[in-house]
Amino acid sequence: MRVQFFRFWTALVVLGAYGYFWLNTPEYLTWWKRTVNTLIEKGCDMLSYPWGDRIESTVGNFGIWVQITLAILIFRTIIGTVLILIRAARR
Repeated sequence: MRVQFFRFWTALVVLGAYGYFWLNTPEYLTWWKRTVNTLIEKGCDMLSYPWGDRIESTVGNFGIWVQITLAILIFRTIIGTVLILIRAARR
């Protein structure tokens, strides 16, 4: 139950941040989109010819979903690390 609650609230925080940035500072969303697209391109460039192009076009078509998922995973990693450090400090 704790894991599901953690997943739920981290997803809500990221989606709320997307809404906030969309209304107030859309330049951050533009930066994030360009960063994710660059990561996809560079990652796919490391693959051999037919596969890199195929994966890049497939993942690129999912656009916003890849951006949101990556943001949620990064946020969860940061929060999870902080929580582990807090628990270790209490012991």
